[in-house]
Amino acid sequence: MSIFFPAAAAVRTVPAAPDEVLIALPGDRVILSGTGHLPRAAEWPVDGDRLEFGRLDGAACSLVGEENLRVPETFREIEVRFAFTVLPEPEQIAVCRARTLANWRRNRRFCGACGLELVDLADECARKCPGCGTVFYPQISPAVIVAVTDAAGRLLLAHNGKFREGLYSLVAGFVEPGESMESAVHREIREEVGVEVKNLRYMGSQSWPFPNSLMIGFTAEYAGGVLRPDGVEITDAGFFTPREMPAVPPPGSISRTLIDNWLQTYGRTHTDE
Repeated sequence: MSIFFPAAAAVRTVPAAPDEVLIALPGDRVILSGTGHLPRAAEWPVDGDRLEFGRLDGAACSLVGEENLRVPETFREIEVRFAFTVLPEPEQIAVCRARTLANWRRNRRFCGACGLELVDLADECARKCPGCGTVFYPQISPAVIVAVTDAAGRLLLAHNGKFREGLYSLVAGFVEPGESMESAVHREIREEVGVEVKNLRYMGSQSWPFPNSLMIGFTAEYAGGVLRPDGVEITDAGFFTPREMPAVPPPGSISRTLIDNWLQTYGRTHTDE
């Protein structure tokens, strides 16, 4: 069974071992080998420093820079979001960690207290100011996502104004400072679609590196109120039966997992167009 273990991020300058896993993230894409997996150094010699951040099946796992990448013709680039539908889970985790750390290191180069350039710590995933000693850790933003059903078993789906036309998903939102995850569920549902929920049940979580979210999935039951989209973030919402299903997010996201779990209670699956 393939396993990924995170480790403190460290810049490596020595040549990579043949089995080292290399992750390159040009833009919003990730480079895969001809076999559809994350490439190994034996099949892709790269120049320049690498950021080692974990181990995949015992081999070092590193982020390589985008500059001077010579990508073999047999390799391919795919969107990171789509990679979650084709990569095995340990490789998904590695890509999530690589993208989150890349964004963090890009945006956290200098001390927010005194302005000096930060240095990496050797024994943990953090950066430290050499002047005032302030330590900075990668930021993770928790967000809740909820599959709400009514008494008839219909699923609440909403259209966010940022979605493409016709696409619906579950209600979701970030946890505010001082909130519990459960409180965030009640607030987000109330704010975005105007109803109350009950009987919350934790279902799972997923790292979502766009840029640094941790999605926390729940199910809940409709408890009252009139369905009323806020008109700002949510432009339309409704309760749907499996036969009435609109377009929903593709496989690979926790949103789709929760939707598919609901469909399975009806012995159905969703067909993506």
